[in-house]
Amino acid sequence: MRRLRYRFDNLVTRGSRALLALLVLVALAISVVGATALVVLAPGAADLPLALWSGLTVAREEGPPPLPGSTPVVALTGIVIFSTLVGLVKTGLDRRLAGLRKGRSPVVERGHTVVLGWSEQIFLILSELAAAGETTCVAILADMDRPSMEEAIRDRAVLPRALRVVCRTGNPTDPADVAIVSPERARAVIVLGSEDADSDARTIRSLLALDAAGVRPRVQLVAGVRDPDNLVAARLAGGSGALVVDVDEISARVVVQSCLNPGLLRVYGELLGSGGSEICFRQPGDLVGESFGDALPALENGSLIGLERRGGIMLNPSAGTRIDADDRLVLIMAHGGAKQFRASSEPDRRAVVASGEHTPVAHRVLVLGWNARGPAIVAEFDRRMPPGSQVRVVAHDPRMTSRMDALAGTLTNVTLAHETGDITRYGTLDALGVGSYDHVLILADDRLGAHVADSRTLLTLLHVREMSRSNGWRHSLVTEMARECDRRLAEVTEVDDLVVPARVTGLLMIQIAEHPRRHDVFTDLFASGGQEISIRPAGDYVRLSAPVDYATVVAAARAYGEVAIGYRGDRTARGDGGVVLNPPKSRKVVFESDDAVIVLSGRDPRKDGLRPAAEPRRRLNHEIT
Repeated sequence: MRRLRYRFDNLVTRGSRALLALLVLVALAISVVGATALVVLAPGAADLPLALWSGLTVAREEGPPPLPGSTPVVALTGIVIFSTLVGLVKTGLDRRLAGLRKGRSPVVERGHTVVLGWSEQIFLILSELAAAGETTCVAILADMDRPSMEEAIRDRAVLPRALRVVCRTGNPTDPADVAIVSPERARAVIVLGSEDADSDARTIRSLLALDAAGVRPRVQLVAGVRDPDNLVAARLAGGSGALVVDVDEISARVVVQSCLNPGLLRVYGELLGSGGSEICFRQPGDLVGESFGDALPALENGSLIGLERRGGIMLNPSAGTRIDADDRLVLIMAHGGAKQFRASSEPDRRAVVASGEHTPVAHRVLVLGWNARGPAIVAEFDRRMPPGSQVRVVAHDPRMTSRMDALAGTLTNVTLAHETGDITRYGTLDALGVGSYDHVLILADDRLGAHVADSRTLLTLLHVREMSRSNGWRHSLVTEMARECDRRLAEVTEVDDLVVPARVTGLLMIQIAEHPRRHDVFTDLFASGGQEISIRPAGDYVRLSAPVDYATVVAAARAYGEVAIGYRGDRTARGDGGVVLNPPKSRKVVFESDDAVIVLSGRDPRKDGLRPAAEPRRRLNHEIT
């Protein structure tokens, strides 16, 4: 009896299918026994097949039953079996619904975008993908329950109905879990890092899990690492088709460029975001045979910035570079812009005042706060500022004091000074003489949680802004925020630029995931020693207080070996900081002393050339220190 009960318990634990099979066998057994008894005890009532059918269907003709008392037995047996069957169906449905709520069912999609991991960037990624309109489904795999992910997305991301977001629960580093979102059939896979110290390790393991899922080389992989020492390992894990972004290095360069060029972050936001101006590739058309310098003012609705030739990118080549029929124009155009067409305006050479050489001016920079990107930020200041410049760092962080001596020995253009102080106290800031600096940079403390770090940053920002407003100081003020949601709070302080590193790198990863051809363009823009976007005084290019065609501005920028891509006018303009990208060449502009021209500049264009064919897909993070 114990053995029979043991076997019954094992059968029950096998699930609903085993119980359903048991019920069928019991029903058949009862029907066979009943039919046999009917034939034996009442030979004239029915033959065996008819008796078996009558037992299975519980059907008979009018009249008394052949066996008295058989009807209640059959009815009770049917009720028991039917009730048990209903219970099994309900239990199976409950289990199925519970499994769906857990988010473990496979995703059957093709051409979708896969996101592995969960961070603050996920809401930005979804919003940008929705704005771009180039994918209809995004599958997210993260190590958290599905209802929590869906609720967070509903609360913090406004998405159109055309974009479906499918959330699944699983470990992004486990090949079996990664297979749930069908990455091998996706158009692109984005691997998100985490906020802790193990971010790079998990990113590399996710890339290995994708390799085990058989996604390469068919699917575009994009990932980010924080430590440059992990770049080689990440590239090996992702394979030749993976684009690995050095998150902290790029963030440091954007912070420094924004500090030295107020308003530049708005330019990057438009180029990297969806809906504004974008980088695109077009056929040269009737520009074949013309020189690059002559072609710059020739397009009315597009800003020519370079050429794509034999799989390589030339940004801002020499003016005499001839455009071949096999080349592709690299343009900045309005999102979804029509075909480029010829400009009707000719540059007015009389309005050009360009001298052909910018006079370098030493800068004084005050850095308030410190984080892991601090050394890279100081090194970037040294690379971009002329000799005689000064950088002063004030923070209450032991990492700063331990790195300063070694860091100062590597600098060539900048004199570095540092001191310990609580930058959230008004008295500390007042004693620093903030008004004597050309640029003020406030860094978020990454030792603290993002919420606490942003709270301290906002307090420092409010103190500096009030001091500057009360004393009439004129200096650029750039603030680094840890969270995108806190950026709206800081906007009320009228700060020049608010840098959220996660936002910049997130937009960059989306761009190269959705448009791999743009990768090499951003490589040159963000890499050390490549082309860069600068904002320079308009008085260096054209006459002030007099109307000029924008085509004249383009011609004036070429005198410096630069490519004009826009201008910054009235900085009080609502919503855009006065930044205008890719204006029509025929537009009349009147520049004043505070206005500026946005240009693409960098290496001496006379020494520029096509990137070697051996590295047509050089990574954004190719420099490994």
